[in-house]
Amino acid sequence: MNAQQHEVFRETMLRAFQAAGGCGLSLTTLEVTLRVCGFKRFETGDLEAEVQYFMDKGFVAEVPKSHSVGNRIWRITAAGVDDLEKRGL
Repeated sequence: MNAQQHEVFRETMLRAFQAAGGCGLSLTTLEVTLRVCGFKRFETGDLEAEVQYFMDKGFVAEVPKSHSVGNRIWRITAAGVDDLEKRGL
């Protein structure tokens, strides 16, 4: 991916988290969403790295769960919504 494609990839990810609202998304659901949106050249490890990047920026947070702890879910935060709005997305 070139720099512009990578930026669109990240924007699409963050918009997917926004669309999911408080329910959040798993890596599997996020992967399917991105592939439906036309992104074909990425691996699950790429998604994990991007989710970590968003967590480090404070744009997404893991949803605490008492059951199915192996199936991790992340949701967008207020900072993530603000970032999308700042960019007019």
